[in-house]
Amino acid sequence: MVTTIAGLLRTPELGLRPRLGDDAQLRRPVDWAVVTELIDPSPYLAAGELVLTTGVRLRTPGNFEQFVSTAAKAGSAGIGFGVGISHDELPDALLASARRAGLPVFEVPFEVAFSEVIRRVAELNESERVAKLESRYRQRHRLVELLLSDGGLDAMLERLEKETGAHFAVSLNGEVVSGTLEVDDPAASGWDALPIALGSSGQATLHATRPRDDDLVNVARSLVGLYLAQAARRVRAAREQAGQVLAELGDDRFDDAATASRLEQLGLRLDRSYRMVVAEQQRGSRGELGGMRIPVSLQATATAIIDDALVVVLDERVVDPHIAAEVLLVTARAAGISVHLGVGGAYPVSPALRWSWYEARDALASLGDGEEIGHAERLSLASLILSADEAPLAQLAQQVLGPLERSDAEHGTALVDTLDAWLAHSGSVAEVADALGTHRNTVRYRIEQIVKVSGLDPRVTADVVQFSLARTATRLLRRSARR
Repeated sequence: MVTTIAGLLRTPELGLRPRLGDDAQLRRPVDWAVVTELIDPSPYLAAGELVLTTGVRLRTPGNFEQFVSTAAKAGSAGIGFGVGISHDELPDALLASARRAGLPVFEVPFEVAFSEVIRRVAELNESERVAKLESRYRQRHRLVELLLSDGGLDAMLERLEKETGAHFAVSLNGEVVSGTLEVDDPAASGWDALPIALGSSGQATLHATRPRDDDLVNVARSLVGLYLAQAARRVRAAREQAGQVLAELGDDRFDDAATASRLEQLGLRLDRSYRMVVAEQQRGSRGELGGMRIPVSLQATATAIIDDALVVVLDERVVDPHIAAEVLLVTARAAGISVHLGVGGAYPVSPALRWSWYEARDALASLGDGEEIGHAERLSLASLILSADEAPLAQLAQQVLGPLERSDAEHGTALVDTLDAWLAHSGSVAEVADALGTHRNTVRYRIEQIVKVSGLDPRVTADVVQFSLARTATRLLRRSARR
């Protein structure tokens, strides 16, 4: 219990006698006790202290008035006056001044040393401190137990509300994941947003109403941070396992029964079609994409990690891929992660589902400067060929395109741009001319220059395939360099 004058008066061995003060004044907390014989002890007083004196220098009503006024201004808890030394009984002038100042007064018998009063105050305060520590320990231990139980974060917040009388919610990357911000409580004077340190696991906030007990709240903040960081690690581990399953779809390692069993464990049904959204983390991002929480609103069927990319699998009948990509992009930004997204087509649950992965990667490779989301319209043969680990991408691009790039750099030609337009418009001279803003004869001249410089003719099927593969390889290499 809190040390008070009333508590000291109930201590038989001290024998203190109350002389002035109502119940409220006698229940004021006493932090410490100090002995002084100065008429003006203001330099040595602090709020909450009990002032003990024998009044050796207090001889006139003015002395008593100054002494009591100084103690009151300092915020003293009360005055203990020792009789039998300089005053045989408690002076009326002291009582009159204390009454006006609103300070309680008690009498200390001659045979009781002030040191005994101070010792008792220290014992009571230490007992109170230990009791508070024990209570805090029990409260913290209970919060940890609830956090690790099946109730998890919700159970811990519910207990925290009972302990503090405040309301709480936790948001992760801008989404409330536990508790609610919609509270109808007249006692709540407002909300505070208290950041939670998560390292690379995202941005979390503990929302708390006022008033509240911040000591226990700060403990809860630390616990929530540890809980969410560990959850992110568990999510990443589960996604890595899911990525192994999805990566093996096109490798002919499963029979139908095994495929169905393992895919059903991921939540995928054999009678549904799904598409993949592939997110690649960009350089300089401080967050960690692999453990990032996926919003409930995204309705993701499964998530996985393949080749360090986050894969979100969506049911084509439930989720709009354009909206899903936007939601995922916003979520990553909120977590402090910069990503580029590629959206693949929808395919049934079979080895064909792997095609959606290739399409999404091809969409990523085709992103232009400033673009963050790419949508694949159809499966790209070039991306399938070039996705093979053994494909010599850099050598292919250099052999085919190197001569054109050097010509452009040395002679100011526009052969690479012309080749890109030629490939994009399927060799239509008129459309290429319009796209480049030049004359058709200029296009024909440049095509002849491409043939002369590279030794390949984009008007010949075999050669145009080489050019297409080389340009796709260049995009893939640039994409890889930015990751």
